[in-house]
Amino acid sequence: MIQALEPYSRQMVEDLFFVFPEWKSFLSVVTEDGLNFFLIEISPFPGAKAGPLGITSLHNEEITVSFDSCHHHYASVLPSSQEPTGAITFIQQLLNEDLAIVSYLCSGDDLIKDGVFSGSAVPVAEIPNTNYEYYYANALRIRSWKGTYDDDFPAPYVSNKPNR
Repeated sequence: MIQALEPYSRQMVEDLFFVFPEWKSFLSVVTEDGLNFFLIEISPFPGAKAGPLGITSLHNEEITVSFDSCHHHYASVLPSSQEPTGAITFIQQLLNEDLAIVSYLCSGDDLIKDGVFSGSAVPVAEIPNTNYEYYYANALRIRSWKGTYDDDFPAPYVSNKPNR
């Protein structure tokens, strides 16, 4: 199956399997405009609310890593001159729960469509418990790979962030 991929995709998936050989069974080939790209989706950790972890080479010779409402783009899977950390660092930080995904949710506003207003990966020590960021958001959703930090709670905007 790997041989059917475009050269860039083939190299990137081989690099990924060098680090995670157990993921070979999750490989699928996606064809777009006659070109073959890879897509790997790893099921969430049992008990976790988010998932899957998605890794693909589908767009513009870059690697996209997605989890919950967050996605990052990389030039390579492994560290390289173009990509000092490579996608592998972000993947490992998610799997180790060094990072969690914080999503700011909006509902009930006439101007903003209900759903995720913004989502980003943050170090677990910096997971917010109050919404100081987005005026239109009224709730926070936290997701982590193993579910350790999973949480959903109302979080209306607070304009005055305390100094630490």
